[in-house]
Amino acid sequence: MADTAVELDFADGQYRFWLPLPQITELERKTGDTSILVIEDRLRGAIGVEDAGEAGGEPRFVFLGGGAPMIADVRETLRLGLIGGGSGLVDGAEVEVGPNTARRLVDSYAYPARPLGEGVVLAWRILHAAIHGVRLKKKEEPVKPKSRSRSPKAS
Repeated sequence: MADTAVELDFADGQYRFWLPLPQITELERKTGDTSILVIEDRLRGAIGVEDAGEAGGEPRFVFLGGGAPMIADVRETLRLGLIGGGSGLVDGAEVEVGPNTARRLVDSYAYPARPLGEGVVLAWRILHAAIHGVRLKKKEEPVKPKSRSRSPKAS
């Protein structure tokens, strides 16, 4: 099963990013009536993948430069994704994210406060999830000890 929300490390914790229709509409408006498909393409053009190696871990997306991402593509995707996601986990405590908190987080932890490349990768991952979906990991069932059934002895 696929989902269109993604949880990512950002700022001071791990936040849920989601772009439901109202946020997508605002993102497209804030970026000059640009389709999210075009924005995702501009961001993807600046990203590469580091090999996960033989450990079989997940690939790591990195900023390579190039492409044609705009600052608004990054900042608005992060801000609106935070608003749509509405929550995060900071120091083990659940936090609510509304428009004011989202703006504060983006102002403090995205360009120009942090390198633009960090934001490009995060924004792309948010848009990629919205467009293509992400696979949900099944919760692992706790291993139950095998019980031995005793059958009554024949008399």
